[in-house]
Amino acid sequence: MKGFFRFGSPFVELHVEGRKIEFLLDTGFNGHLLLPQHIIEELSLDLIGLSDYLTASGDKKVTKVYKAKVKISKHDTEVPILSTIANIYLAGMELFHEFRIIIERKKDYVEVIESGK
Repeated sequence: MKGFFRFGSPFVELHVEGRKIEFLLDTGFNGHLLLPQHIIEELSLDLIGLSDYLTASGDKKVTKVYKAKVKISKHDTEVPILSTIANIYLAGMELFHEFRIIIERKKDYVEVIESGK
């Protein structure tokens, strides 16, 4: 799966419950996905619980966790999605556990490849 750079940051496009969404590929985010609450409501995702996490600034937060089907590469998988009131779309490292990520900023190159391929 090819990604792209926007504003100097790597992005990937994923299908969440069939809807194309662009996510910042955040190597500092250990979760799967983070979406704004209004998008979660538009997608009518099922609430599965609460989770606490640390923000990039070190603040502790508690947020709602939902589940959704996500297509990554050619595979559909169900993953937890954290919610936020901010207009932030993050794809974290747990989502790419079975993948290799190549980021070459100088060449504006982003690619996510299944491990072993």
